[in-house]
Amino acid sequence: MSDVGARPLRPPALSSGDTIAVVSPSWCGPAEMPTPYRRGLAALRAHGFEVRVMAHAERRRGWVSGTPQERVADLHDAFADQQVRAVLCTIGGLHSAQLLPLLDFDLIAANPKVFCGYSDITSLHLAIHGVTGLVTFYGPAVIPQWGAVGGPLAYVVEHFAQVVGRPDPAGSLPRADYEIHDTDFERAERTGEPLRRTPSRPREVLRGGRAKGCLVAACLPVARNLIGTPWEPELDRRVLVLETPETPYDPETADADLTHLRLAGWLDGLAALVLCRPYDFTDAQTEQLHEALMAHVAQWDYPVIARVEGGHTDPLPTFPLGVTVEVDSTDLVIRETAVTAR
Repeated sequence: MSDVGARPLRPPALSSGDTIAVVSPSWCGPAEMPTPYRRGLAALRAHGFEVRVMAHAERRRGWVSGTPQERVADLHDAFADQQVRAVLCTIGGLHSAQLLPLLDFDLIAANPKVFCGYSDITSLHLAIHGVTGLVTFYGPAVIPQWGAVGGPLAYVVEHFAQVVGRPDPAGSLPRADYEIHDTDFERAERTGEPLRRTPSRPREVLRGGRAKGCLVAACLPVARNLIGTPWEPELDRRVLVLETPETPYDPETADADLTHLRLAGWLDGLAALVLCRPYDFTDAQTEQLHEALMAHVAQWDYPVIARVEGGHTDPLPTFPLGVTVEVDSTDLVIRETAVTAR
């Protein structure tokens, strides 16, 4: 297992005017969804960033943006470019793990910069952070967050800026008073009306307690890609944040994925476990998910909290992998800075 969090390498803080490189390490989202993609680029520019689209980010090769070699070349070029301060993924997909054997980890470690994405980007987060110690950021992507109809959510933009833009601990993960489970993207695009919001349900303590540890964040089904590989993370005494993808993902599938993680030892020695709000689950399905999770961690006594902001359910905060966080009741507090001063 990789020693996640043992050697934190913090990238320089991101500031207005900096250049962000845009990559598509997996799905060919920009080719499939050009309107929200262009909207996302425009939003980044409106927030003061220069944008550099890498060579294969907008291309399509079947269900991905390029061969593994082409996609990894975009990542390498982005990290090597001295004018680039951050590398932002357009969207997730299913095939980021194909890049792992090709990654030049020495190049990445020699050029630390903000790397941000979520969902299928889990594979890259865990590998890059585990091998290099670079603090990476499980957070907003170009198409789904920056390219949202009506513009990126204030919660998303403000927390991203707080975590990656300031060399200070970000403090308590902010609570949102709404959550988005609307899946009618066609209506939103057709009418120009943002996805519908619903009042947020409160965070929930599934098992009480207080604990500190380095944060690791992952999409539950994607995490299984790392089991048995050289990039499998070391999770002892870590705070593991898990989130689930959109439907048709369901509690039955999550139970199977949790079984795999438990049998692989991922749940053994955690400091705490944080489960994000499941996307488009009914209340009954959410309770089923919580029951399944607690059955898998019944033999341990670390704190477990649920319905936390994050993952596929917007608004999406930015989770910095590799910095110390504290879990206390339903609070998740980022205790260390994730970036260095410029």
